[in-house]
Amino acid sequence: MGRSGKLQYSLLSAGLIVAAVLLIRFAVDFSKEISALLAAPFWLLVAGSLAAGGANVFRALKNTPPLSLTRTFQAILLAVIPPGFLASSLDCTGLSLEGCSSFCTFIKLLWVPLIAVACAAHFFTGKGWLLTAITAMAFVPLVPHCACYNVGNGWWIDLLGASPVCYVWGFVVSVISISALRAGARPWLSLAVSGTIIAGATAFFISHHYFQFPW
Repeated sequence: MGRSGKLQYSLLSAGLIVAAVLLIRFAVDFSKEISALLAAPFWLLVAGSLAAGGANVFRALKNTPPLSLTRTFQAILLAVIPPGFLASSLDCTGLSLEGCSSFCTFIKLLWVPLIAVACAAHFFTGKGWLLTAITAMAFVPLVPHCACYNVGNGWWIDLLGASPVCYVWGFVVSVISISALRAGARPWLSLAVSGTIIAGATAFFISHHYFQFPW
């Protein structure tokens, strides 16, 4: 494993830990505000996401480079990363181009498109350092910036003054997809979990912004 590969694995390992902390905290707070019937699917998605990401990350340490997957799988795994972040932003800001802070607007209008460009560049060039760059870029939306005081953000705003949670599901999609590319394994599982996250975030956006459910 080269220097870029080691850095990428270190970032993915750190990302898995960060994702676990943010998602479990989110699930705990979420469970306090809603019924057990609604909380159960959320906990299952958290568990499934961390299990898929963890399996990929641990396999990546000793597996083959990304090109071991077919071009179709490479394309789809890369393609789900930007929509993961966009679906996360819809949950908070809806269809507005502006976020609750200038940093949120920056992530939504500039950073996510840059991640999409980097994903496309990696697909067409196959350069390993670009995949490492995408991994590093995925951490930027987690900088605490959200000022929307709600179930998911409240605990963090009280602690830090701003929340890092808004883009966590997009971050999780990136960890799952990139680690699948790095490991060259479990593409179907990775796509299924990533697709479920994006679909769930989109469904929450519709129910929350248009039907005020669950709040």
